[in-house]
Amino acid sequence: MEQDGLIAARALVYALLLPAAGLPLYALTAWRVAPIGVATRRVTAVLAVLAGLASLWWVVASVAAMAATPVAELDRETIMVVAGATPLGMVLVVRLAALAILAATILWPRLPLAVPLLAGLAALATMAFTGHAGATEGTAGLVHRLSDVIHLAAAACWLAALLRFVVGVLRGEPAQMAARHLARFAATGTVIVTLLVVTGIINAGLIAGWALPPRSLWTALLAVKLALFAAMLSLAALNRWRLTPALERGGASARAALRRSLVAELTCGLALVGVVAVLGTLDPAGS
Repeated sequence: MEQDGLIAARALVYALLLPAAGLPLYALTAWRVAPIGVATRRVTAVLAVLAGLASLWWVVASVAAMAATPVAELDRETIMVVAGATPLGMVLVVRLAALAILAATILWPRLPLAVPLLAGLAALATMAFTGHAGATEGTAGLVHRLSDVIHLAAAACWLAALLRFVVGVLRGEPAQMAARHLARFAATGTVIVTLLVVTGIINAGLIAGWALPPRSLWTALLAVKLALFAAMLSLAALNRWRLTPALERGGASARAALRRSLVAELTCGLALVGVVAVLGTLDPAGS
């Protein structure tokens, strides 16, 4: 029961923190096409606040899992003692501070975008100091955490871009503008996929060794994660090379087909987040 609560908390934190950090990052890659708008700024601020609240739940759920005690039976003193004696407390303080800066500065259009962008990345980077990456020691630990931060940043940018594309298509964005956004992201997407593949291999090797356990739940879920990633790649290729050109030509069914494909890609991305939330709680060598 306590482990289920921790998994749910981790999934919610990922689902909120990734787009909160990713929207300013995506805006930086797309500024020549469409500078970040007021609506996007407000959504980012709301996501940052919600990510902070979800992080509070995550800490409580983590303490409950460590103590094998239901959340309802935890007292404030126990939570404070465990959080202070583990990296949880410092991670939470840094994350909440970074999210507060993100929420405040993203609403000031005159501030350079770099300010909320760096705040979002700092909040996202705290995820690398817990779970498997946080537990890795020595030089390997430094490499693991750096790799994890890059992995998270790349995933955040992809997820944020998908949210932007889906919202644009659903709101009836003009075909030429939607096609321009998608085409502009193609080069960025190539870099993102490369970073995800390289850092994913590094992370898996550092967590489970270079010979993955053949019969473990962790390995099975890793296979599910890779399958979802492959599905997202296939849908992204379909969008880029078939559906976007069709949209530019003004095909009657192109918008509907693109909408279905983007929603499917976003759904795979959110499912992948759920799988990652579970993976971080498992022992690779466990049954």
